[in-house]
Amino acid sequence: MKKLNLSKLKSDTALVKSKKRYFVGDAWLNDISNNLQIKGEKVYLANFNNGARTKVHYHQGGQILVVTKGKGMLVIYKKTSIKKETVKIQKLLQTNLEEGDVAFIPKNVLHWHGALKGKNLVHIAFNIFTERVKEAQTIWYDSDFVSRAKKIK
Repeated sequence: MKKLNLSKLKSDTALVKSKKRYFVGDAWLNDISNNLQIKGEKVYLANFNNGARTKVHYHQGGQILVVTKGKGMLVIYKKTSIKKETVKIQKLLQTNLEEGDVAFIPKNVLHWHGALKGKNLVHIAFNIFTERVKEAQTIWYDSDFVSRAKKIK
């Protein structure tokens, strides 16, 4: 058995540097699954400061968010048309997140999540592995967060 204390975790600077292009604003991560040697899913502690958020993305295996502190938002999109690497998007759902909330985002659902403007948000993200028990990919997009998104290569 292994354990850790969330309040003592700090930013994993190498991880943050490798994923910085997937976030807007001041956000940091710690790979809990790596620290605890979890093999069946990826688990991250994510901190979003002063309105920071993810870029638009989806997970091939779905995701569970457990909010541990602060106030944030989760926005779900529908793809309305696809041309090569660019998609038109339409907002389907927007919901506020606060301490104690648990949100499930099914696989292949386009979304973003992060802190409200002027607020901070901390959550644990469980990225579910695919049916073949392998790490699911996350597909990232640069976006205007309103009507279009272009796949990040």
